[in-house]
Amino acid sequence: MAGMVGGRMQTSARACGVMRAALRASIRYCADRKVFGAPLLDYQLTLAKLARMGARLAACRHLAYAVAGMVDRGEGRMEASLVKLLACRSAEMVTREAVQLHGGMGYAEESAVSRYFVDARVLSIFEGAEETLALKVVARALLERAAGVAPTAA
Repeated sequence: MAGMVGGRMQTSARACGVMRAALRASIRYCADRKVFGAPLLDYQLTLAKLARMGARLAACRHLAYAVAGMVDRGEGRMEASLVKLLACRSAEMVTREAVQLHGGMGYAEESAVSRYFVDARVLSIFEGAEETLALKVVARALLERAAGVAPTAA
């Protein structure tokens, strides 16, 4: 099982990396792209999107580091699944917003954010599909903790 926990932590880290790359690409693009005579960064909606993207990245990164500490201490099996669920879903959301900010260029296959979006999507499947993790690992462990029962193998 230790291999699965490590793999889930690795996948969480990959999701954070994809989010970071998408956010950075979006900030650069929005600084350069002019719409109605002004850079996209001058529009409040753009800033709000970038702020939400950054918040998701920060939350997932901090959670991943905290769970990694637990795993180093021999704990955190359920939490590794939980951070994998959250980070991978967040990567999908962040990369979707990056594509949206890039407009038609974001959808073009030669665009980096188009690749990030595809990469983010597959992360939800690696190391346990999110439905399996949610039902068989996270929910089961939460129910066992609530009932005061020792967790079973995940």
